[in-house]
Amino acid sequence: MLRYGLIMGTILFTALPTWGELPEVTYRDTIVPVALPRADGDYLPVDEAALTDQTREALRRLNAALAEQPALAGLPPARRREIHDAVYMPLGLPNEDIADVEERFIDGPGSHKIRVRLYSPKGRPSDPLPIVLYYHGGGMMVGSLEQYEPIVERLCQQSGALIVSVDYRMSPEYKYPTSIDDSYAALLWAHENAATFGGDPTLMAVAGDSGGGLLAAVMTLLARDRTGPELAYQVLIYPAVGTRGHSRSLDRFARGYVFGREELEWAYGSWLTDPAQMQLQTVAPILADDLSGLPPAYVASAEFEIMRDDIEEYARLLSAAGVSTRLHRFEGTVHPFMSMAGVIDAGKTVIDEAAGNLRDAFGLPERP
Repeated sequence: MLRYGLIMGTILFTALPTWGELPEVTYRDTIVPVALPRADGDYLPVDEAALTDQTREALRRLNAALAEQPALAGLPPARRREIHDAVYMPLGLPNEDIADVEERFIDGPGSHKIRVRLYSPKGRPSDPLPIVLYYHGGGMMVGSLEQYEPIVERLCQQSGALIVSVDYRMSPEYKYPTSIDDSYAALLWAHENAATFGGDPTLMAVAGDSGGGLLAAVMTLLARDRTGPELAYQVLIYPAVGTRGHSRSLDRFARGYVFGREELEWAYGSWLTDPAQMQLQTVAPILADDLSGLPPAYVASAEFEIMRDDIEEYARLLSAAGVSTRLHRFEGTVHPFMSMAGVIDAGKTVIDEAAGNLRDAFGLPERP
């Protein structure tokens, strides 16, 4: 059974508004057919996988929480997002109030206002600090600033940078390229308005996980090919970078590992309006003709996840294009282990490693 409830065809919903600035939206949820290529990977049953004890415990708790929720197929997306947060937040890091937080609504595409949260290290110096744009995961359809607050706070504390967490619009209400347009608008806003929140526009980076990792990767391409801004670093935590058809992990871990092949195809199908868009570099950065001139990268993968082989191939392609790239495969765990960092210690480790790499890229001293 699919974790998020596979919905095929066309379904009408009325989205429930969660913020006063967002109007109620009636939309048509059309799922375009997306079939990811197969590379003859032999399926490995979950019971036979060398998962860590912490990962197995997280999966047990996650499955128990999901069993108590209604079937998600047919629910309005706002309700799906509530359930997603309800099952993942107890598995994540606790809120520890380790950064100062300010919420703003900034100008986005057209007349849209994008909600962002600005995170500053407590006791920060008076000098401007480097800026990191963070894009949360969730397959472009779930995830929230609230779920990711403990992750972003830890990244802020450990890196010494200002973090701008972006509430980009998601599918199925808003199709491709809305999330990309929102993400780039937020990046430009942070660069142009850095002085209003104590940021240094000459030291900027992007970061994200899963679908947000895709957005971060796309931001580096857009910043290179458009009018900037210049980026010093990119953090890609199990990013959805697309596929070149070489991935055995797509079949080997196709079901039972939280996020499977069918869920991935559904996420793409809900986000896109045409299957041909799977060939665009802004949907699948792994297919980009040119990866040169991008900022140095930290790339993290999980041993037991469908996107592992594609993520690691992307890291190799970055390196081959002359991009300084650090790749870390986290053994014995699954996608999205960072969102279960309250149970899986690797989730804390990946945040701290990302923060350390950001510190190095920005030339900040090590934390005492």
